[in-house]
Amino acid sequence: MNVVRRCELSRNGSNPKYGAVGWVVARDGIARAVVVAVALCAFVLPAAAQDTSLRQALADVDGVFDVDEAMEIMRDIDPYFRDRGNDGYVRSIQRIFSELKDAGFSENADRGIDRLEQRDFGRSHQAWTPLRASLEVVEPDAGVLHAYDDESGLERTFVCVNSFPTKEGGVTLPLMRYDRSKPSDFYAGAVVLGTDPAEFLFERCVIAGGALGVISSYLGEYNRPDENRDAIRFARIPYNAERRGFALNVSPNKHDVLDRLLNSGAVWVKVNIDARFTEARSRTLIATIGGTDDMAGTVAVVGHIDEPGANDNGSGVATMTAMATGYLQAIREGKLPRPRRSVTFLWGTEFECSREWLRSRPGRVDLALVIDMVGQDLEKTGAIPLVERLPDPGAIWSRPPLDVHSEWGRGDVRESDLRGSYVNDYVMAAMNIRAEATNWPVRSNPFEGGSDHESFLERGIPSVLMWHFTDIYYHTNLDRLDKVDPASLESVGVTMLGLLHHFGSAGLQRADEVLDIVLAAARNRFAVEQENAMTFLGFDAVSEDPVQRDLVLRRERQIILAWSRWYREAMLSVVNYEPDPASPDRVALEERIDAALTELRGLQRDVLAAMSGDDEDAGNGNR
Repeated sequence: MNVVRRCELSRNGSNPKYGAVGWVVARDGIARAVVVAVALCAFVLPAAAQDTSLRQALADVDGVFDVDEAMEIMRDIDPYFRDRGNDGYVRSIQRIFSELKDAGFSENADRGIDRLEQRDFGRSHQAWTPLRASLEVVEPDAGVLHAYDDESGLERTFVCVNSFPTKEGGVTLPLMRYDRSKPSDFYAGAVVLGTDPAEFLFERCVIAGGALGVISSYLGEYNRPDENRDAIRFARIPYNAERRGFALNVSPNKHDVLDRLLNSGAVWVKVNIDARFTEARSRTLIATIGGTDDMAGTVAVVGHIDEPGANDNGSGVATMTAMATGYLQAIREGKLPRPRRSVTFLWGTEFECSREWLRSRPGRVDLALVIDMVGQDLEKTGAIPLVERLPDPGAIWSRPPLDVHSEWGRGDVRESDLRGSYVNDYVMAAMNIRAEATNWPVRSNPFEGGSDHESFLERGIPSVLMWHFTDIYYHTNLDRLDKVDPASLESVGVTMLGLLHHFGSAGLQRADEVLDIVLAAARNRFAVEQENAMTFLGFDAVSEDPVQRDLVLRRERQIILAWSRWYREAMLSVVNYEPDPASPDRVALEERIDAALTELRGLQRDVLAAMSGDDEDAGNGNR
């Protein structure tokens, strides 16, 4: 999950908590929030349809996804500090490439229908690989605070990406506490300690002020710094060959040590950093399972390799690999039919791989599934399995029980950004099928942004994000293999494979089922929004004040109309589920969509009538 797009500088404690679940987080912590969030959302989500081809598709792939293979890949790449184009990134690419090749993907594009290729995208840059480092207090003698001997070390995130190596043996420097009231050049020649993010301190003190380095103890509120006292944040600073400075992150416990020492007098620290810069580009690995119909479009499955966490995003990388190998082997062994639509898997740098691939791809992409942070152990991390939906009205008007943002908070979404699509309810229907079978506590969250789904949405391609949040170890050194739950990772892998199997072989019968899913979700949505509206209108301060009642009624009417427009577009989009516009059964599908739209208008009319108190009209909508 991207640290730049989901910028922690703006989420330093002032971020409001949304709805009832946010209130519980603030009072009772993660465990209570998890229970309430799941309970609320499970209460209102429509049940997965019985005896459908979607349910059968998930059953078909249940033995295809090999969770042991996924965990083995995670164990192999977890020791690597993966950053864009660096040594660990390249080794991870090589490990996945080997797995895919052994499964039957061909490097030669002219041979076979299932292709494997590597492409270098984007501009050349300086890729950073950590080798070893230590931070020691030498005056007064307090010993080593943080250290690692190689890139696999537990405290490997304490040196920020793009920090320059020190001279051999390290450098001993005076430590100063950061004070916003001081001019930048006040810190020249020193190391500066602060509680602001390392990126900010580096810009203010090193770039602008001439300090040699900075030390930060910043952690996001979702990391629970008051409880998670040994966590060390993962962060990066801009590459700057002129200043050749460094930035370090320390845990809250180690910050307290430095703070106490500074309160007692002068402090000198010894910083020793060994790191390697190499010229590199962003390598992307592309594996395609060819479809039987060249005109049927493509499904994309995307996961980023950069960022060194086991869950972010070793879990996504490993899940995708096991999905690709298992799917191809099942097709070749005759256990599953080859899909009509081609399926393309992309491993690369977050945002860059998906955007560059989309620029270079000549054909149509119908759907993108983004797999990022999907293996979290709920008990250890507090992270609920989530589906982040395409932008819908819930991203603007976020209210329990259907629209509860993660602790990340809402993105910048306007009503003009909303485009209805069947994909939100379609993906959640598959998730609910898996949840029913395994008691998997999955729910959806409104759009927030911050991963590769944005690349597809920018081009009008439906895309959803599979992830887990709030993870107290997110972007810290403690996001390692012991925080991964194979069962959760397996549920994501099986569900996503089931969707690929179902959507890849789309036809008119399946499109009918998808329309049923969307219509059921619309009914549920309007029922919940009517209840929300009547609750607000029933407050004494509103019902007894005509001005307030008019304001609330106007807002609730705007919400209902927004959902009506969104679901109208979602129902119309079901025609795109079937990729062949010349299909003889298409007319029948369009007639069913027309009937669903008639019911939708009735739902809208009934809710608006109930809100305005027009009993004569309420209940007369066409069903």
